Amino acid sequence: MKTLKEWHTHLLLFIVIGITAAMYFATFRDGHEWGGDFAQYIAQAKALAEGTVEKVVNYSNYTYDMSTEHVGPRLYPWGFPLLLSPIYSIFGLDMFAMKLYVSLFFLLSLVVIYLLFRERLTHTQALLIVLVFAFNRYFFLFKDKVLSDMPFFLFSLFTLLLIQRIVVNRRIWVNRPVSYSLLGFFMFFSYYVRSQAIVLIPTLLVCQYLADRNVSKRNPLSFLISNKLNFVPYIVFLILVAISGIITPFGSASYFEMVSGLSLKNFLYNIYYYFLLPSALFGPLTGSIVLYGITIPFALLGMIKNIKTDYLYLVFMVFTVIMLVFWPYRQGLRFILPILPFYIYFVFVGLCRIRISPDIIPAKYNPMGVNLLHVFCFVVILGSCAGIAYTCYQYPISGKSNVINGPYTRTSTEMFDYIRSSTSHDDVIIFQKPRVMALYTDRRSVLVRDFDRIVNSHGTYIVIAIGEDFPQSWTPLIEPAVVEDHPETFRLVFDNSDYRIYRIIRNK
Repeated sequence: MKTLKEWHTHLLLFIVIGITAAMYFATFRDGHEWGGDFAQYIAQAKALAEGTVEKVVNYSNYTYDMSTEHVGPRLYPWGFPLLLSPIYSIFGLDMFAMKLYVSLFFLLSLVVIYLLFRERLTHTQALLIVLVFAFNRYFFLFKDKVLSDMPFFLFSLFTLLLIQRIVVNRRIWVNRPVSYSLLGFFMFFSYYVRSQAIVLIPTLLVCQYLADRNVSKRNPLSFLISNKLNFVPYIVFLILVAISGIITPFGSASYFEMVSGLSLKNFLYNIYYYFLLPSALFGPLTGSIVLYGITIPFALLGMIKNIKTDYLYLVFMVFTVIMLVFWPYRQGLRFILPILPFYIYFVFVGLCRIRISPDIIPAKYNPMGVNLLHVFCFVVILGSCAGIAYTCYQYPISGKSNVINGPYTRTSTEMFDYIRSSTSHDDVIIFQKPRVMALYTDRRSVLVRDFDRIVNSHGTYIVIAIGEDFPQSWTPLIEPAVVEDHPETFRLVFDNSDYRIYRIIRNK
């Protein structure tokens, strides 16, 4: 198959991005799904916009300390809330504006993916990798989530692009101090968006050593003392971390508390889990696991073939996976998003090594030179487009509302309205999603389960979900029969088809 000229590829790249943007814009759904992460990010963005950082810190600490189950870290890194705060200042709690804004980071990531691979593959192949991600069902569904994943995807990939150009390819912008300072800044900001970006530090260190060793064959000690400019990115990183710690509260300490929950069983399961996880990129069906299994030998072939030139990608992938297998909590594909472009790249490299013999398919029957790479891209992209089409189609034919089942449904807004209007700021609300409750009602909220713990808690109201469409993970805070057996403790003050709110009465 003939390759496209560079300017043709650039034009097609922007056409692909334009089509993706239009597809996203036309298919945003109303509201947001249940989940505490998005609420915490928005709460921190709101605090930056309104100058109420101390208040959100107090609310978050209260939720973390008083809940009887894990509800996430005390605070998230402030990078994404900082990016989100102007949108909140202008539009308030407008989910459409926030989703549109977050989607822009994904669209920019497509450009970075192309820039990463355009010199290692043909321009056509680099564009095909972009297509794999642009028309991917997982990313399409993710557009309705206001989370840090897309900004982190962009900034981590861009930082790796800088490492590739400045360290590996030795292409200096202006001069080395400026280039290395720029690298240090983006390494910091990736970390400021998501703590997971800490793996960029050892990635850079290893790549600096390997790039230097490829040139001069020096030992590690000579490498460390020979060029002090190599330390500029780390110095810039540490200075910015120190400044950010002074300006905004440091919330990552609770991550260390969360790591303490790792067990040997969790560790071994994580290895199995993250080995299979990339299959989710190819879709939710069983066939996606088969397709992923088919790609593994080609990816390994690509890694072996390019290990001397693409060590940056391999080092980053290894450090990321090592970090994740030691993390006790799993949240699906979103944790490994930054390494997926590199996995697909190595699959491409491996597939390019396999030629279709003219003895199998004579040239006259294959005038365009179609090979296994083109077949792979056709299957993946067509399957993703079919999945996207079905996703868009299933809501009208099933009669479902365009409002996502979450805090923006009619019954949920009625419940939140009652809490805001009929409770005081001193009240504490017990709810399945305490961070969501805190965001939409400006009340302290905790997650407490079981009768004795509820009665002995500081909660003054409890909200019980009674509808049928809530996530299966929502195990009851307390069984309805227990509530009915204790009318002296639980006084019903509000109910609709999905929620009941009880005032908790305690004998003094």
